[in-house]
Amino acid sequence: MLTPLPNPRLIEPRLAPRFHALLHLHPFPDDEPRTDERAEALMADAVQWQASDIHIEPGSQETRLRMRVYGLIYDVAAVPNDAGLHLASFFKTLSGIDATALSQPEHGYGSMEAAGTRLELRTTAAPTPVGEMVGVRIVDTGRAVLKLDDLGIPEADQSRLRTWPDGMQGLLLVCGPVSSGKTTTLYALLHQLQTLPRSIVTVEDPVERHLDGITQIEVNPKRGLTFPEAVRAMLRLDPDFLLVGEIRDPGSAHVAVTAAGSGLAVMSTIHARDAVGAVTTLRNNGVKNWEISNALEMCLSQRLVRCLCRQCRIKAAPTDEERQWFSGAGLSPPESLCHPKGCDACAGTGFDGQIGLFEFWQVDDAARKLILQGADHLALHEHALDHGLSPLSHDAMEKVRAGLVSLAEVRALGGIARPPGTASR
Repeated sequence: MLTPLPNPRLIEPRLAPRFHALLHLHPFPDDEPRTDERAEALMADAVQWQASDIHIEPGSQETRLRMRVYGLIYDVAAVPNDAGLHLASFFKTLSGIDATALSQPEHGYGSMEAAGTRLELRTTAAPTPVGEMVGVRIVDTGRAVLKLDDLGIPEADQSRLRTWPDGMQGLLLVCGPVSSGKTTTLYALLHQLQTLPRSIVTVEDPVERHLDGITQIEVNPKRGLTFPEAVRAMLRLDPDFLLVGEIRDPGSAHVAVTAAGSGLAVMSTIHARDAVGAVTTLRNNGVKNWEISNALEMCLSQRLVRCLCRQCRIKAAPTDEERQWFSGAGLSPPESLCHPKGCDACAGTGFDGQIGLFEFWQVDDAARKLILQGADHLALHEHALDHGLSPLSHDAMEKVRAGLVSLAEVRALGGIARPPGTASR
């Protein structure tokens, strides 16, 4: 039997001050489990740092508690495996998952209060050779819905997005990988639509935030309420705007495109590497070229990057390599670039908050013709660049120039900034 290697990751206690304060008062071993107190303290720390997920990961020697903050996962505490098992069972029970040992992954939903905030939890538990790993997705219901102005969308693209409701037809897609902020952008659009004298309906899995004045339905495949069935039902409510939470399979792709092609204004998210890539994803889901050409109006592609902490960021003259990255994006390099350092205000991470990187593609008549003719991604992208598309790499480098994000953060995303020696259109 192989000897397990020790966990090499460092623990950042500044991301879990309440949890560690509780451990200081009641160190292990402890006669009382105090699981409820520890879970609430951990969630209060998550609220403080706007964490999106908590992970309880068992190991051979100890259980690590990890927190996803601004896209990255940090180890915030290590506890004995018995205490980790109690925490895992707490969140499983809270979310309606059998507290006994599992033979396969299970999912559940729950809610709790921490730091005076009501939290909705999406919990997944999965068996591993050393115990059950539990992941908890956190939805802070007390956090205000962001507006378009808050997302970091360039002003010109914001203006185009704001005009989309005027046409009241066609498909608007927000594109990007997992955890790129797509749903946040859709909710910002919903926030804008709330003031209009229109009927707005959403079909989501799950409903992330409850919005007054908007009819929201949560799909439930176990009861036969799939995306296609829910959308067909909602169309009978005579909506002006329909939000389909995600195009994830041929069924949801066809109902979204069909609804948009019939004259309804439809919004959704889709996994695609860039704005033009939405066409390829729709094709891969069996949607025909004539259907895409008829329905698609706008595509917004985005990524999320961490913002530099304004209290500790440091400036330095760009290196020759960094200058090449600006030249590759068709931009002149600035006199100085900002870099992360780390302080108590940002728990030593060097970052505080997140901001989006965006590119916006408005489908014109020539693009519709190309889609109808079966043009591939490269041809569509070349056309979009020739007709005003500002690539996501350009927005990324402008935000680096402004000192909002670091060049290393942008480069780590992969495929965002243009590599040295390549020219920008």
